[in-house]
Amino acid sequence: MSLIAVGTLFPAIPLAIVALNFRYTSLAGLMRQITSQLEASTPDGPGEAVLIDELTVMKKRMTLVKYALFLCGVAFIFNLAALYLGYFSPGRLEPAMMALTILSMVGGISCFCVETVLSTKALNLHISGVLHRDPAGRGPRA
Repeated sequence: MSLIAVGTLFPAIPLAIVALNFRYTSLAGLMRQITSQLEASTPDGPGEAVLIDELTVMKKRMTLVKYALFLCGVAFIFNLAALYLGYFSPGRLEPAMMALTILSMVGGISCFCVETVLSTKALNLHISGVLHRDPAGRGPRA
């Protein structure tokens, strides 16, 4: 296995980590915002159920992003090990490290794909709460 093959993923993995970290930070901000809206709303208000449903979905999304970040971090470590082994002691371990890199990236990207589907679900929950209000914004439609 050549160093070129191993080095192909080297710049891509940190970029994936940065993108996932941005997503994690955005989700954390949204969760804080929804939590403060819930605390400020009246108990059993019209939007409370939607906000609680959104928080439930966001909690699942946070877990998926956390696992995606972890797996991409592990992939980066395996990729560094493959680069090191390929440079200093080419042999049988280098392809194994590259295989582990690819498997870790597959796991991380899979978590990201599921999280993307859940983000659409959360957006639909939010939109459905708004669409059920009357045009003047005074509460639910009759």
